[in-house]
Amino acid sequence: MEKDLSKLDSPLEVRSIADVADEEITYIDDRRHGRIKSLATPWSKYNNIAMGGIEWHTIHTIGGMSGSGKTAILNQLETQVCELNPDEKFDVLSFNFEMLARNLVGRKISKETNMTMQDLHSGKEGVKLSDADYKRVTETREKLKNLPIYYVDTAGTVDDILRTIHEFGKRDPSRGILMTLDHTLLVNGAAREVEREVLVNLVKALKRMIKYYKKEGRDFSCVLLTQLNRNIEESDRMADPGSQNFPKKKDIFGGDALYQMSDIVLVTMNPFQVGMEVYGPHKWPTQGLLYWHFLKVREGEPVIAKMTNKLAINTVEDFEASKQMLQL
Repeated sequence: MEKDLSKLDSPLEVRSIADVADEEITYIDDRRHGRIKSLATPWSKYNNIAMGGIEWHTIHTIGGMSGSGKTAILNQLETQVCELNPDEKFDVLSFNFEMLARNLVGRKISKETNMTMQDLHSGKEGVKLSDADYKRVTETREKLKNLPIYYVDTAGTVDDILRTIHEFGKRDPSRGILMTLDHTLLVNGAAREVEREVLVNLVKALKRMIKYYKKEGRDFSCVLLTQLNRNIEESDRMADPGSQNFPKKKDIFGGDALYQMSDIVLVTMNPFQVGMEVYGPHKWPTQGLLYWHFLKVREGEPVIAKMTNKLAINTVEDFEASKQMLQL
């Protein structure tokens, strides 16, 4: 037995509660004096729920049906998190396996210029983008070019993603990394891996990477997009006047793994898109609105936030008429 033990790899690190308590007290003090901050997002409701925004060394998962605004939300977040946190040294590393990076930048321009993508691309018969509007577009491009956002268009396996993050991080070890992924179902599997196994392996690997960077003194966080299972679109749920049409943990593809590993789990719902004139047992209005269901808040309680739907110009805003959270 002694011979076998001698061949074991190095043991896992053991830390005393005294050391960990000192670390937590230091973190509390640094937070209260502003030496450590979360990355503020464009939405005050999100910031109030999620420890001031995107706290470093956390995983945030955003789910939703097709057309519910997931990609627009992530795209808006990537831009404005850079603009709202100018004193923080970090880069956004965006893995976009669903859309071309060019289209994502187009959506950013859409938001900044208050023009639809159809307007930008002269998509209406007989209507072309004017010279004046084109000038606004080019001015927006110059503004966007200064943002520390980097894209990965090529889909890969979990190992490919990890290697890419690691190599990217070597560019400037003094800068943190906000990694975003659109979306989890498009990550390639290794040989004989099924979709759910890929998802489980992805979130486990990202959790390990968070701990690795934290130990190295580097800031690292993740924002992931994922789909919902199709049963949320069943007619009996959509027709239910109560809360059966509200998203639940089981509606998220790979819900168990994402729930366990994520610090924030948000599902964005666009009930007007699927023909619902009112939403939920309190018959909330739907036109021009989104409902953000915070299903998991690691340091808080699940809530629902009413948001203003401006997806036509790739924007979501806080609904100021109701600053208080809605109850589940």
